[in-house]
Amino acid sequence: MNITSKSRYALKIMMDLTEHYSADEDLVIQRSDIAMRQGVPLDYMDHILSRLKEAGLIQSTRGRGGGYRLAIPPQKLSVLDIFTAVEDVFEPVRCLEDASACGAEHVCGAKDAWTVISSAIRGALSCIILWDLVHQRGLTKGLEFLTVAPQECRAPKRRAGGTV
Repeated sequence: MNITSKSRYALKIMMDLTEHYSADEDLVIQRSDIAMRQGVPLDYMDHILSRLKEAGLIQSTRGRGGGYRLAIPPQKLSVLDIFTAVEDVFEPVRCLEDASACGAEHVCGAKDAWTVISSAIRGALSCIILWDLVHQRGLTKGLEFLTVAPQECRAPKRRAGGTV
C-alpha cells in the first residue's frame, strides 16, 4: 500500500473540514483557507478535492461565499474511505489489483498471504474514524483503539468494479 502525497494531503484536508464541521448545511470552508492552513498547493488540492467529491465524501458550493463541506458526518468516515477515494490503486502488491501484472500468478505461494495482509490493513484503516483522529479520542493512550474486534468496525465500502 503506497500512501502517496494524495492520501497524505487528502487526510489533512478532511481533518481540516472536520475541525470546522457543522451540521449546518450553509457553512462551507473556502479552499484557499484549507490550503493555507494545511500547506497544500492549490492546483494539487483541486485534484484531490475533485476525487473526494467524486467519491461522495465532500460537497461543494460555487460562487461568492462558496467552498467545501463534508458530505458525510465525520463520525461515519474512516481513513480507508479517504485513502481509497484518492488513490488509483490501494493494494500492497500490484497483483492483487491486476493479476496479469505478475507472470507467476498461477504458482505464487505468497498471493494468499498478501490477500490476508491487505485485508488486515484495510480492516485497521476502516476502524480509524476521522472524528476520532481530529478529536484525539483513543489516541492519547497509544493505539488501543485498534484493538477493537473487526466485526465492531464498519465494513469497508465497495467501490465501483468490486474493489474496496
